[in-house]
Amino acid sequence: MGSFRRTSFGLKLAVRPEIEKVFASRLVEHIRENDFGVDLGTLQLRLPRSFGLCHGVERAIQLAHETRLQWPQARLFLTDEIVHNPSVNRRLQSIGYRYLGGRYADGTTIEQLCPDDVVVLPAFGIETTLLERLRDRGVQLIDTTCGEVMTVWKRVRAYARDGYTTVIHGAPSHQETRATVSRVDHDDPFLSEPLHAGGAWIVLRDVADARLIARFVVGRAEAGELRARFDGALSPGFDAARDLQRIGIANQTTMLARETLQLQEILWSAFVERYGQLEASARVRRADTVCSATQDRQDALRDLLGESLDLLLVVGGYNSANTSHLVELARAQGVPAFHLEGAHCIVSRDMLRQWNPEAQRELSASDWWPERVPCRIGLAAGASTPDVRIGEIVLRIAELANVEIPLDFDRQRDVAVH
Repeated sequence: MGSFRRTSFGLKLAVRPEIEKVFASRLVEHIRENDFGVDLGTLQLRLPRSFGLCHGVERAIQLAHETRLQWPQARLFLTDEIVHNPSVNRRLQSIGYRYLGGRYADGTTIEQLCPDDVVVLPAFGIETTLLERLRDRGVQLIDTTCGEVMTVWKRVRAYARDGYTTVIHGAPSHQETRATVSRVDHDDPFLSEPLHAGGAWIVLRDVADARLIARFVVGRAEAGELRARFDGALSPGFDAARDLQRIGIANQTTMLARETLQLQEILWSAFVERYGQLEASARVRRADTVCSATQDRQDALRDLLGESLDLLLVVGGYNSANTSHLVELARAQGVPAFHLEGAHCIVSRDMLRQWNPEAQRELSASDWWPERVPCRIGLAAGASTPDVRIGEIVLRIAELANVEIPLDFDRQRDVAVH
């Protein structure tokens, strides 16, 4: 078996200049230092007090660059996207990383790996079955899994050991959720204390799913209705009558915190209705496992939305859950909001390209530019979005507004891979 490492190689200072060159932005830093806003006359730009790269993503990027420096001649692989941001993943491609899965995969299979190869695990973690296959190949494993995600894993293992079914608020197909449910009913090859009993699990996408489960608990829905709705989101052999007697709640760390709390309250109320409050307390375990960085960014955006914005642009990968939830949060408060991957999406004042969650693809939007003068535009960013992408958006908006950005910052236009 090859080595398994989660810590730095002590090369942080060696890789930091290159990372900052590619991902940092002096313009964004200037905005941070000036009360998170800039007034350009006819254009006022505001940023929330928490945005962009979180600690877990920064750690994953740093460790990936350290790994390249540690093994300059080795073949380097990622199991899938290290984080959900295209510029980050393309940057890693540019320094020699190849992908075993996902949209960047080049066709290399795990069976083609050898002990001299190095495989970096993404910040979301990976399924235990995939981890076992990599371990059996004897490769060198570098784990960038976020500590917040690992906290959820610890929680769901405890649920399984104690005979509780894990109820996860998340997207069934998301990398993090797939990794988490695998910890419910499988041993982790690198777990110091093996899980001795498998557990059941179910993934709830939203509040509507929670309401259906609640109806079943109180006897107003049938098991067949659950099987149809949760196809692909249930553990093998899931038996609703048996497995929904005691539940432990967790979530994908990037979900909307308020929705998770609402989901928990719906389930708790159903158990109280059926069993009474005392017995419900023994049958339901509740947990707040929303990532602290995700929570901070959601709270900061709520504060910004109270500043009478004419428009909000949210920049981040289209498959980034925490980014999409920022857009949802803004729209729920009546603020026009668009989800962009980067400045290249802003075609003109008459058209931009933005992610449409209903169509599940990028679509054009017209007449997006605010009519009011001066206009007040907010910019927010998901936890995997580097500052440089935000800075590019600022420059593009200023260009369309025909206002000047100080020349010292204009020279900072990013030339990294988009």
